[in-house]
Amino acid sequence: MINQKKAPSGLAGLDRAVDDLRYGDNVVWQISDIGEYAFFAEPFADISIRNRKNTVYFRYGKDAPLLKPVYGLKIVELDLAAGFEMAVMQIHDIIEREGDETHYIFDSMTALQKEWVADFMLSNFFAVVAPDIVKHKCVAYYAFTRNLHSTEAVARIREAAQLLLDVFHADGNLYLYPLRVTDRYHFSMFLPHKVDKDDADKIEPLTNGIAISRFYSIVGASGNVDSEQRLDSWDRFFIKMQRSLDREVAGEAAVNAGNAVGGEGVRALCRMVFGADDHILDIATNNVTLKDILEIKARMIGVGGIGGKATGMLLSRMIVDKRLPDIAKMLEPHDSFYICSNLYYTFLIKNNCWGLKLKQRTKRGYFTVAEILKEKIMEGSFSDNIREQFRRMLEYYGQSPIIVRSSSLLEDGFGNAFAGKYESVFCVNVGTLDERLVAFESAVKTVYASTMDESVLAYRLNRGLSEREEQMALLVQRVSGSLFRDFYMPAAAGVAYSYNSYRWSSEIDPTKGMIRIVMGLGTRAVDRTDGDYPRIAALDKPELRASGAEDLSKFAQHKVDVLEFATNSLTTLDIQTVQDKMSDWFRAFMIEHDYARERQLRELGINRKIAFTTCQNILRREDFVTGMRRILEAVENEYNYPVDVEFAVNFSKEGDFMINLLQCRPLQVGGNGIRAELPRIEKEKTYFLLDGGTMGGAHRKRIDVVVRVDPRLYYEYPYHKKPAVARAIGAINRYYGNEDKVLMLLVPGRLGTTSPELGVPVKFAEISNMSIACEVAYEGAGYMPELSFGSHFFQDLVETDIFYASIFENKNTTLYYDPDFLSGRENILKEVYGDSEAESDLSDIVRVCDVSDMGLTIAMDIATGKTLCGIF
Repeated sequence: MINQKKAPSGLAGLDRAVDDLRYGDNVVWQISDIGEYAFFAEPFADISIRNRKNTVYFRYGKDAPLLKPVYGLKIVELDLAAGFEMAVMQIHDIIEREGDETHYIFDSMTALQKEWVADFMLSNFFAVVAPDIVKHKCVAYYAFTRNLHSTEAVARIREAAQLLLDVFHADGNLYLYPLRVTDRYHFSMFLPHKVDKDDADKIEPLTNGIAISRFYSIVGASGNVDSEQRLDSWDRFFIKMQRSLDREVAGEAAVNAGNAVGGEGVRALCRMVFGADDHILDIATNNVTLKDILEIKARMIGVGGIGGKATGMLLSRMIVDKRLPDIAKMLEPHDSFYICSNLYYTFLIKNNCWGLKLKQRTKRGYFTVAEILKEKIMEGSFSDNIREQFRRMLEYYGQSPIIVRSSSLLEDGFGNAFAGKYESVFCVNVGTLDERLVAFESAVKTVYASTMDESVLAYRLNRGLSEREEQMALLVQRVSGSLFRDFYMPAAAGVAYSYNSYRWSSEIDPTKGMIRIVMGLGTRAVDRTDGDYPRIAALDKPELRASGAEDLSKFAQHKVDVLEFATNSLTTLDIQTVQDKMSDWFRAFMIEHDYARERQLRELGINRKIAFTTCQNILRREDFVTGMRRILEAVENEYNYPVDVEFAVNFSKEGDFMINLLQCRPLQVGGNGIRAELPRIEKEKTYFLLDGGTMGGAHRKRIDVVVRVDPRLYYEYPYHKKPAVARAIGAINRYYGNEDKVLMLLVPGRLGTTSPELGVPVKFAEISNMSIACEVAYEGAGYMPELSFGSHFFQDLVETDIFYASIFENKNTTLYYDPDFLSGRENILKEVYGDSEAESDLSDIVRVCDVSDMGLTIAMDIATGKTLCGIF
């Protein structure tokens, strides 16, 4: 129902011209200068205060204040640098708090353009604030400067405003021209009006033909802009930069366009594309040229930043191009596209998701509303303009497989990797263009919806990021690889690290880095793979195996991830199956055989091949290993910080290879920085002593509670009940969640596996409060620790500063281990887990020991690589 209650504007002539302001009106002034806005805003604020109306002025512009501080005027300072989401959330909260029939005056929205760069964000701002004004029956004044904003942005504002009023001045006269006035009308309302500046109450419609003719000549002159002015300010800025570069190429040297990016002006350009992190901007200014930036812009869809993942990928490539020109020749060219961050908010607003977003940001709705919002996102649609840009991109890629990857503004930054939290979706690109477009749009929405995944929200909450703005940009990459009959994959892919914090031998130099590599798509290198073992190699000693040297075929890769055309999907296939579809040279290069076991089977009358891979022939290529080591060293030097790099590599029959750098981010190596020289203690006071096999850097911690799963009893426990052990660990983890205690967990086999026969299938949230996590071997049941350094699960361990150790029965990294060290201590599982049937069933398998009175301590000496846990 239309609200008929009137609100005075402070100018009787204006009230007559628009048939009065009504509660629920968003009044937008299109102006030439701020003085025109002040002429109308000051009387509105004055009459509102005199009538004792709640009056609020939102101040965010950097120019002189629109209104002066006076009694009765509440002034709210907004920090636009905190981002769009934080600003509009603050406004929303204030409107909710101040209540109905409050009067608001906003600084000119043109100030938003200066901070948020794009006109589209200005119209997004208005689109989410205006409904709150209507909902609470308030009145609000806004303004924007004529001819500084795109036609599309102005159209969106016009559509959401109740009143859009054009203001002109010329020849000493001031004119008012109502362009939109909703839910009221009189015959002269949409005529131009002349304002008496000496008596502002006199605002009269122009009825004389000559006066009207003169007015329209003023309008014509003020609206005489070129076609570029109709574009978003984002696009206009880049057009200006392109012309600067063109002049440089032509020899005019008007600006320092072609040189390495430098100077505050072009640093601001990097800020627009790469984000506001000063460390990242410093790297960019040393390695990126204006030409590079313009090439990135040519592949952007939407406006805004490209996010952390895309930034890391580009910077690593540019560092190699500049610092290692010989290695740069080995890099596979990339032709990525970037779906910019502001499109995420535009999508939410267009699809009526913003109200849910507001509810989700509250404590009560943080998790509960997220699932509803996910479903709403998946039901959403894109504008025709964006869909056309998607279509042109897909036409460019043809039927080459692509991947849609998350690239949020906080992702892959210093301190927050968000590793594996958001979705990445492969598009095999099978079918007609329309079918491929539908699949691509679904992939984009899937990544958008993953911002509401429970694991993402928990990660943000645990790291104090729940109140931080997190816009989702996307990185669209051609999948690196080759066609093998009916499937597609690279020869190999994986993750490489400039620093090897998991040192399994004293021969290894941690500063030379490490690699985790698999045949096929790199998904098996970043996820924990049940029953499969990616190859781990130190880049200074690639032949020195981390584990499984005594049984190569067991501790090897037996499955490969590929893109399968028949199913149009990411598929996992047995190497045994796919090897017949490989060319002879590729099969000989990548596939290995367990000839001893094959011979044993033949003796039993079984003719079966035992095929696997450890990527051994790739790691024997000195040029590949040296190239990766030099890349990591160069990037680490520029970052001034250890890094990890995701990559793919492809080989030709002639032995040539090309590396594709897919992602780069700062490497979290953990540790509390305490130099821990290990004491000499008696064996009876030693729980375990390790020489390598740990991850987490230098540590020294006094332990309060030890949680241990007995390997033999866990093995004997019924298979279908084994997940109950993981849930018990989760309950223990929650029990100690609010206590400042140091917990150490020891479990048989792999943490985080989905296959209970390989270890304990805990989720990361079930061990998030542990300080030390140990994987313990039990060869009698085949339980073996498996270094998944580089997997998303282990990235969580590192970021949460959980120290990791692998404890073997017969291996040189385990110098001593006493599994019965705490056998005499009381098991307090019942106290922690409760008196239940489940607790009784697990009381022998899961032991919880309070050791706070023992002086039990763990210490890792980074200099020697040794770790001691004992009483000292």
